Amino acid sequence: MNPSPELRFQIALDVTTIDEAVALAHCAIAAGADQLEIGKPLIEFVGLTGAAAVIAEFPNIWFELDVMILAGAERYVSAAADLGAKGITVSGLAPTATVDDAIRVGRSLGVRVCVDLFNVNSPVDVALRAADAGAEAAMVHVGVDQRRDNPDFDLLDELREITSRVSIPVAYATYDVRRAIAAVAAGGSEIVVGAPLITDDDPENAMSRFIREVRPRPLEK
Repeated sequence: MNPSPELRFQIALDVTTIDEAVALAHCAIAAGADQLEIGKPLIEFVGLTGAAAVIAEFPNIWFELDVMILAGAERYVSAAADLGAKGITVSGLAPTATVDDAIRVGRSLGVRVCVDLFNVNSPVDVALRAADAGAEAAMVHVGVDQRRDNPDFDLLDELREITSRVSIPVAYATYDVRRAIAAVAAGGSEIVVGAPLITDDDPENAMSRFIREVRPRPLEK
C-alpha cells in the first residue's frame, strides 16, 4: 500500500505535570506535529481537570485524550467534548457495549473515537469490528513494557492487514524512526510517538528530526 498523503504526526504528552505537558506541547507544535495527545500518565496524575489546563493553553490545536476507556464511556466522551478535545481513545479490551456507547456519544458530540488495540488477542478482528461499528479510527499499539521485554515485537504485519481491510484512519504508536517509516509503508495514516522524543535533552529538535525523517518525500519528476 502506498503511504497516505494525509499522514499525521501525534505527539503523546506522556508526562505527569501540567508544566511539563505545556512545555512539550510548545515544542511539538514548533516541530510540526499535527495533533497532540494528553497521555494517560498526565490524566492519571492530574486528572481530566488538569488536562483541561493544557488544552486551554492551545485553543487551535487538535487534542486527543488517551483515556483508554474500559467502562462508563458516556461520561468520558462527554467530558472530552466539554474540555475541547477532538478525540478520545476507548480500549479494544472494553466490552462491545462500551465501545458502541463511546462511538455513539462521540458522533453526537463531535468527538472522534479511536479504538486502541493495545494488548488485544486479535488486533485485526477487533479493528474490523470497530470499523463496522462506526469507530472513526483505530490504533495499533505496542506498549513500552512489551517493547522492553521483546524488542522485535512490532505488530507491523497486523497493521498492514488492518489498513488493507478498513477505510478508517489507522494510527501506529511507536518509539523509533525505523518502525515509524515501516508503519507508513504499511498504510498507517497517523504516527503516535512520545518517548524517547519527550525525554530528549532538546525535545523540539528531536521531534522535528523524527517528523522530517519519517514523512514521505515527494517523488522526483
